[in-house]
Amino acid sequence: MNAPSNNGSESDPPLIDQIPLELEPRIKEFFGNGEEIKVAVSTDLLENGNYGQDWLIATVDQLIMARLNGMPEHDLHAIPLKDIETLDIQALHGNNVMKVRTHDRGIEVARYSKTAAEKFFSAKSEIDFLVRQTQPKDSDETEGKKRSKSSHAGRKKTKCDQCGRAIPHWTDVCTYCIEKRKLIFRLLAYALPHWKISIGAFVIMVFVRAVSVYPGILNKRLFDEVLAPPAGVESSGFSGLVAIVLMMIGVNVFTTSFSTIRSYVMAIVGQGVKHQLRTEAYQHLNRLSISFYQKRDTGNIMSRLTNDVGRLEDFIAYGLQDMVGDILMLVFMFSVMVYHNWQLTLLSMIPIPLIIVFTVYFGKKVKKIYHIVWKQISGISTILASVIPGVRVVKAFGREEYETDRFVDQSQRVLETGLRSARWESVYGPTMGFITFSGTIIIWFAGGGQLLNGDLTTGELIMFMGYMMQLLGPVRMLSGLNRRFLRAATSAERVFEILDTPPDIADSKNSVKLKEVSGEIEFRNVSFSYDSEQDALNDVSFIVQPGEMIGLAGHSGAGKSTLINLITRFYDPTGGDILLDGHNLGDIQLDSLRDRIGVVLQDPFLFNGTVAENIGYSKLNATRTEIIAAAKAANAHDFVVNFADGYDTIVGERGARVSGGERQRISIARAILKNPQILILDEATSSVDTETESKIQEALERLIQGRTVFAIAHRLSTLKYSNRLLILKDGKVDEIGTHEELVAKDGTYASLCRKQTDLSKIRAW
Repeated sequence: MNAPSNNGSESDPPLIDQIPLELEPRIKEFFGNGEEIKVAVSTDLLENGNYGQDWLIATVDQLIMARLNGMPEHDLHAIPLKDIETLDIQALHGNNVMKVRTHDRGIEVARYSKTAAEKFFSAKSEIDFLVRQTQPKDSDETEGKKRSKSSHAGRKKTKCDQCGRAIPHWTDVCTYCIEKRKLIFRLLAYALPHWKISIGAFVIMVFVRAVSVYPGILNKRLFDEVLAPPAGVESSGFSGLVAIVLMMIGVNVFTTSFSTIRSYVMAIVGQGVKHQLRTEAYQHLNRLSISFYQKRDTGNIMSRLTNDVGRLEDFIAYGLQDMVGDILMLVFMFSVMVYHNWQLTLLSMIPIPLIIVFTVYFGKKVKKIYHIVWKQISGISTILASVIPGVRVVKAFGREEYETDRFVDQSQRVLETGLRSARWESVYGPTMGFITFSGTIIIWFAGGGQLLNGDLTTGELIMFMGYMMQLLGPVRMLSGLNRRFLRAATSAERVFEILDTPPDIADSKNSVKLKEVSGEIEFRNVSFSYDSEQDALNDVSFIVQPGEMIGLAGHSGAGKSTLINLITRFYDPTGGDILLDGHNLGDIQLDSLRDRIGVVLQDPFLFNGTVAENIGYSKLNATRTEIIAAAKAANAHDFVVNFADGYDTIVGERGARVSGGERQRISIARAILKNPQILILDEATSSVDTETESKIQEALERLIQGRTVFAIAHRLSTLKYSNRLLILKDGKVDEIGTHEELVAKDGTYASLCRKQTDLSKIRAW
């Protein structure tokens, strides 16, 4: 029972988590004939609010809940979709609840933390879609009354305009409406720059496939003219044998040589396509907004640019031409067979419909498994991407065994799902072999009868047997190509989801390029929310004059980093305006804006390269003299020249081979080299010792001169150069003024000063 699709194409829902093997058979006991899982999501909280894993499964007919309820096994309950009137998400403090209402009762179907909110929002929209399919096509007004109101109403776009289904939380593209029938044509567009050599390879392939039919004819001649000629036909003897054998050798040499040439030519095409596709995907990734990366794991993104692009290269370079070649091979052999004996040809075609039917059935079964396998493999990549850079933390806390167990658990999931795929594939091969064998039996039985009756020669029977094996070979290859196509189609979806995802932050049509920037920044009633549930900033307004240094302070979570993220335009405000020199940030070209901004982070990120490369990252055409001058200004030159390789010293991944203070000063040198008009200091001295802090402070004093500066600091001593202090509290401007004014006011800032003074006394004591 497949749910109707608005676009007429089938797709696997993106909301199918891997159900535990011990639970899956129990769930399927509720299924009717042909009923399939459309949504399967796991919670991270139990019904009583404790941590645990319950399950919510939806098919086209019912909603199934699997709950532990303090028991060792899940307790299962099912609700028919046709009985559901509304489906709501209720936002609570620290968790959310999904509820359904039927005509006589309300039922809590899932409880989950805020971490899983996006996933369950998407699940809700998909279940809403399934519910609507089970109910009469009411008017838009009636249907609108049945739709529940979600607490996520503030989101930009959550449903597809075309099909009405949920847009997954990790993308802005509807995975159902990616036109899969056009995927192949879209992939072919990447081969167009190589069309000349592709056509040459195609011509070679056509000739090779045509010549490959000739050995069957030579086999017929060998028997009918030399080894076992019909009655009344004289054998051509040894000379005829030699001639036919030499022709066989020639055909084999021709096909082998030109097949080798074609393979190399198509390898050139495949590598070119892989390079172009991977480059486009990476370029687009760099254009995407910060929010995109927050929704995805690093391993997932890496898997798409490596594994998935590799599968597409294989399909374009070999899969398509092999498919066309196999079809041509079938046409050539079929023509020869019909020419010699059309009755026997039709009989030999009997197994082919069986092969096609079984292949289609097999493809539907394994496609979902492939989706799950690749999702789980991405999970392995995610674990590696987080653990390997954080190996110091792992070892410091003695968590090697824990991380090993975590990796083994994920690998075990891949194993279990892979075994499910292997079970189907193990059935597929022998079944295809049996169907092929049945074709040879038909030839032996029907052809042997004609031979005995004198209606068929021995050579023709041998030719038909050879063609039968060759004929079913391309058919089986085409059937196998279906699996290759499924893999390629799935990989194409994953890659094109990236390419089709529009950046949240992009230049508008009328965006301008700033030539000169004085550095005046104004916030006008700015509000912002990350999740549309709670505002990180609420109605913030202030003006910063050019060259002014603003110190940002407040409790953790007050909104300091959010304010900085809005200035750099990592995000756009959900309300209000931010202006730079009178221009709305949304009307300024991103490159032009960020060229004027320098950032020194609390945890500076260094790339795996040399010291000089990391300093020069802010100005790619910088000379060595400029890099050294920036390092001197940042108090970094002295320790750099003490390295064995000086400025050519490799800092390691994330700067692991240098100390925290050295990383910070290299980061400051990078900002100095950029010479920005606006400077952002995000806790630049929070994690260093007193001596290092004094050197960093000295470097910062040089850096802030003549610039508009925003400095975040928990150490209020860091803000001593600030012209004014902006104190945030719960996302709002609580106080603003000079140090003396705020201390005299005896408010939040004065309280922070007293606490830090008391803490300093305790440390000194």
